[in-house]
Amino acid sequence: MNHKIKIAAAGSGILVVAAAVTAIILFSGTEEESSVYRETAVEYGTLTVGITDESSVSIGTVEQTFDLDISALVSSDTQTSGTSSAGGMGGGMGNGMQMFSLETQFTSQSQSLEIEEVYVTVGQKIEEGDVLYTLTAESVDKIRNTLQEDVNETLNEYETIQTEQKESRLQAQQGYETYITNGKYAQFIYDNELADLQEAVDDAVQAVNEKQDELNENLLELTGVQDELNEANVYLKEAEGAVSENYAGRYDNPYYYTVYENTRETAEALVEKLTEQVETLTEQNESLTLEIEAAMRKLNQANLELEKGKLTAKQTYDIDTYYADTASKWYQIQTESLNKELQNAKSSYEDAQAKLAEFDAYIVDNTVLAGYSGVVTQVELASGDSVSKDSGLIVLYDQEAVTMDVALSEEDFQSIDKEGSVNISYTAYPDALYTGVISEVSDAEYDSSTGGLYYTITITIQGDVSGLYEGMTGDVTFVTKETKEVFYVSNRAILRDGTRSYVKMYDADGNIIEKDVVTGFSDGVNVEIVEGLSDGDIALIEGKVSGQ
Repeated sequence: MNHKIKIAAAGSGILVVAAAVTAIILFSGTEEESSVYRETAVEYGTLTVGITDESSVSIGTVEQTFDLDISALVSSDTQTSGTSSAGGMGGGMGNGMQMFSLETQFTSQSQSLEIEEVYVTVGQKIEEGDVLYTLTAESVDKIRNTLQEDVNETLNEYETIQTEQKESRLQAQQGYETYITNGKYAQFIYDNELADLQEAVDDAVQAVNEKQDELNENLLELTGVQDELNEANVYLKEAEGAVSENYAGRYDNPYYYTVYENTRETAEALVEKLTEQVETLTEQNESLTLEIEAAMRKLNQANLELEKGKLTAKQTYDIDTYYADTASKWYQIQTESLNKELQNAKSSYEDAQAKLAEFDAYIVDNTVLAGYSGVVTQVELASGDSVSKDSGLIVLYDQEAVTMDVALSEEDFQSIDKEGSVNISYTAYPDALYTGVISEVSDAEYDSSTGGLYYTITITIQGDVSGLYEGMTGDVTFVTKETKEVFYVSNRAILRDGTRSYVKMYDADGNIIEKDVVTGFSDGVNVEIVEGLSDGDIALIEGKVSGQ
C-alpha cells in the first residue's frame, strides 16, 4: 500500500513537553529525591575531536492520502485502414504494403466513494492497519461494478483486435515476400528486357547492312554494264560507219562489208541488251534505296525503343531493388504498429485487472486502513464526505522526520566529518546517547554580528525516536576529522560550578569527595582530562531517584 508523504512543521509537540514539565513540578513537592552513583573509569586512548552546540528537536508530519485509483475507463473508437505506408510501396508491381489499424482509446473518468463513519480523532495514537473510516456499501459496490465492467470491456477489445489483425499480418507477410522476390529477379528481368530491345536494334542494323550491300553490288554491276555498253556503242558506231550510205567504199570489199554488217548487228543487239540491263539495275537500285530508307527508319525506331526501354527498365529495376532493400523495414514498421496496437489493448486490459485487484486489496470490508503508526494531528474527512484519488485522509507526526538544526561557522563546518555520524545527548535522558546524520546543509549566510559566514546544518535523528518531543533540547556533537591520544572520561561524570570543573570520587574510606579537573575537548560522549585524573582512576556519575 503506497501513501503520499507531506512534511510540515508541528508546533503542537511543545504542548506535550509543557505538560510533562508541569507534571514534574506538581509532583516535586510530594516526592523526595536521593542520589545514586555509577562508577566510570578514566581511560587513555584515541579520542576524536568534536564540535558541540545546543539545539532543539523539530518533528515533521506525514499526511496519508487516498492513493487508490478508482477512475472509470471511457472508450472512444478510432479506425484507420488501407493506408499505404510511405505513399504506398507499389512500385511497378502494384502491390503496396498497406497499414491497417483499429484501435480503441481509453480515458479516465473521475469517481468517488462516500464516507459512512469516522473512527479516529485528533490526539489519538494509532497503529498501521487500524481502521480510519468506513465507506457506504452502496458507493463501494458501485465502484467495484464499474471496475469489473472495465475489465470485461478491455478484454473484449483485446480479443477483437487479435482476431482482426490476422488478415493484416497475412497481407504484410505476403507484401514482404513479393518485394523480396521481385528484388531477387530484378537484374534478370532488366537484362532480358534490354537484350530483347538490343536484339531488335541488331536485326534492324543487319537489315540496313544487307540492303546496303545489295545496293553496292548492284551499283558495281551497273558500272560494269555501263562500261560494256560504252564499248558496245563504240563498236556499233564503227560498224555503222563502215556500212553507212555515206561511206563510198562500202561495196569495194564485199567481205569486209559483210563483216561490218554482222558486227553492226551484233553490236546493236549487245547495246540493246546492255541498255536493258542498265535500266533493270537502275530500277533495282532505286528500289533498294527506298528499302534502305525504310530499314533506316526501322533502325532509328529500334534505337529509340532501346533508349526508352533502358529508362523504363532501369526505373523498374530501381523500384524493385529499393523495395526489396526496404521491405524488411516496412514490414517491421507494419508489424510494430500492429504489435503496439495489440499491446495497448493488452495494457488497458491488464491495467483494468490491476485496478480491480488493487481496489479489492485496499477496500476490505468497506474500510480504509491506516498506513502509518503515530499520533493523529488532523482528521481531514467527516461522515458524508466524498473521497477520491489523492484525497487527504489524516495527518500524523512523522517519526522518520525528527530533526535538529545547528548553525556552524565556516571554519567549524570545514573541519567536521560531513559523512560521519553525529552524537546527540538530551538533558531529559542523561544516560542515553542518540546518533544522527547530516541530511541537509544550507547555503552560506552572512552573520553581521561576527562578520563571518555560517551554515545551517540539519541533522536527522536515527533509531528509536519515540521518546523525543517537539522543542526538546539537547547537545549536538559533530565529529571532526582530527584524533588525539589522551586521557578521557565520560562527560556525565564532569560537574561544573561556574568556571570550576570537578568530579566526585570515593576516598580510601569510601567517602565521596570532589576532585578538581581541567578538561579539554569532547566528542559528545567523553571529555579529555588535561589535569586532575590519571589512567584507571574511578569517577562517579551521579543520578537522582525519587521516593516517598
